[in-house]
Amino acid sequence: MDLDRIRETLEDAGFTQYEAEVYLALVRNGKLSATGIAEATDVPKSRVYDVLRTLEGRDLIELYQQDRLRGRALDPGSLVERLRGRAASFEASAGDLSELWEEPDLGEQEVTLVTRLETVVDRAKRAIRDAENEVQIAATIEQFDRLRPVLREAFARDVFVKLTITPAEYGGVPDVGDREFDGVVSEASRSDLPGPFLVIVDRSRICFTPQPGTAHNFGIVANNVPLADVFHWYFQTSLWEAWDLVYTTRNAEPPITYVDIRQCVVDVAPLLHEDATIEVTATGIDPETGDARTVSGTVVDLYYTGSSAGNHYPTLPEVSGKVTMFVDDGEEVVSIGGWYAHVEDLELRRLTVQSVSESG
Repeated sequence: MDLDRIRETLEDAGFTQYEAEVYLALVRNGKLSATGIAEATDVPKSRVYDVLRTLEGRDLIELYQQDRLRGRALDPGSLVERLRGRAASFEASAGDLSELWEEPDLGEQEVTLVTRLETVVDRAKRAIRDAENEVQIAATIEQFDRLRPVLREAFARDVFVKLTITPAEYGGVPDVGDREFDGVVSEASRSDLPGPFLVIVDRSRICFTPQPGTAHNFGIVANNVPLADVFHWYFQTSLWEAWDLVYTTRNAEPPITYVDIRQCVVDVAPLLHEDATIEVTATGIDPETGDARTVSGTVVDLYYTGSSAGNHYPTLPEVSGKVTMFVDDGEEVVSIGGWYAHVEDLELRRLTVQSVSESG
């Protein structure tokens, strides 16, 4: 038995050096006089009496007279339980400290590398809890199930949740049905290929780990707008657009709501080319003032790559550059851009196509 280790543990638990020595002497011997304690320890006899009374006050020993003052240790059960509790607390704190080191709070525009998938998933949960407009996710069914509670909360807050389910391994096509998604996601697609774990929140926060089995054991958690834009387009082109839609809450007929102006333009451009009257309501941010703004009116023009060349049926990659929608609200024509718009009148967050009327 390592008495020195026990003594150090007691001191870590709040005992003074003398208190630890006297207490251990009594536990080992059962009962001792003050003189016997002084002889069995390095505690001066003049201090033994004070230490004994302190330990008695903490219900660790009892004092009694038998020709002289003696002390006897009480059942240490309560102290043992307290030490075990402190040990558990130390263990938990050690884990928390390690995690804090690995995943510091992200400041503005910060990017952090981590080594554990658990850390990335936990950060994804936090980010989703703070989501205000949009969440994009690529995940296995197991990962999706872990995020389901916070996604359900986000969906209830009217956050648009777009999900791609990926298989955990090659050849394992995910088996999912509508019940998996009701009240949790806005749209879902199903991939035939394993992919990374990726969560993008409000086009600014990123949680990412590479595809399982690639031998790349790292993750990225970030609050970084330019990087989020890169991951957004990776998600759109590689993890979303390439796969069949298996679930949607989007209406087939107006009103139809979009959180991405580019997807809206892909759907609206052919209609506008055919001279349809398209009524929309757009909400977003005024780039000059930072204030929320809502615009309602008729779509009168679109600008995107290829529009000047008469490409009226663009695909999503063909509107990946600058894109602007022009809406006549009855008093002026308002220009609407996507996230991070600078020259347009409105930086879009949501757009609802209220009605589409064919010409003639």
